Amino acid sequence: MSHPRKNDDAKPLQAVARVLDSRWMMALAVAAVLVAIVWALLDKGLPSKGSGGEVAQGRAATVELLGVPAEAEVLLDGRRIENTRFGVSPGTRHLLEVTDDQGRSWRQVFLADGSLSLVVELRTYFVEVEVTPTDQNPEE
Repeated sequence: MSHPRKNDDAKPLQAVARVLDSRWMMALAVAAVLVAIVWALLDKGLPSKGSGGEVAQGRAATVELLGVPAEAEVLLDGRRIENTRFGVSPGTRHLLEVTDDQGRSWRQVFLADGSLSLVVELRTYFVEVEVTPTDQNPEE
């Protein structure tokens, strides 16, 4: 004689295990994507400031000026700097101005990410001025 079937016999055990496995795989995939997003956001974080307002070297963009005469004055964002190789905060606009004793100058606005080399060409700029003569001894 044959036995009647039970409800437990109706469901194959492998199908239940496959559903649980696919749920775990989906959860692990979502967790991996979230970890990758958080890591990318933390990696692009703002640079930390060191003592004296300098940008931490690990996050700074490096700028090198080529062709600067020894007697020239170099200004970065309006402040005098002594080196022709320096670090700036990446992702921000900066203004470089170089002038020498002869009145020649060079200006450049830049946005640095990583390392950047700029060639400085000092030039004399002429300004056209219109002058109207005035009478020194007016007659009365």
